[in-house]
Amino acid sequence: MRILTPAAALIFLTAIPSVLAEDIDQATLDLVTRTASKGYAAPAAATVSHIRKSKATNGSGYCGEVTIEGGMETTTFHVLLETPTGPSVLRLSDFTATETDPQSATVHELFRHVGCITE
Repeated sequence: MRILTPAAALIFLTAIPSVLAEDIDQATLDLVTRTASKGYAAPAAATVSHIRKSKATNGSGYCGEVTIEGGMETTTFHVLLETPTGPSVLRLSDFTATETDPQSATVHELFRHVGCITE
């Protein structure tokens, strides 16, 4: 039995998303990146990372992290590329008050359901 130290586990876990992103074609990665920063005043300044397929049933969903506009902190996002109105994004930072806002609680549950968060 092998036991990973916390540092080794962190290296292992951070390597997984980049491997998955390599399996996604560049055009799709570019579209996910643009969509994740949709609505930002300076979308090109956003940094997107850890892109991976979500468990969305239509197959066009992607999870990842994007910098919060105007800062260095990141937030989890879920992008759907194929919707009737075009690509759409939900950013977890837009729905923070889960204990008082039913809409926020629903969005957090959606993120868990599609595999973007585990908490």
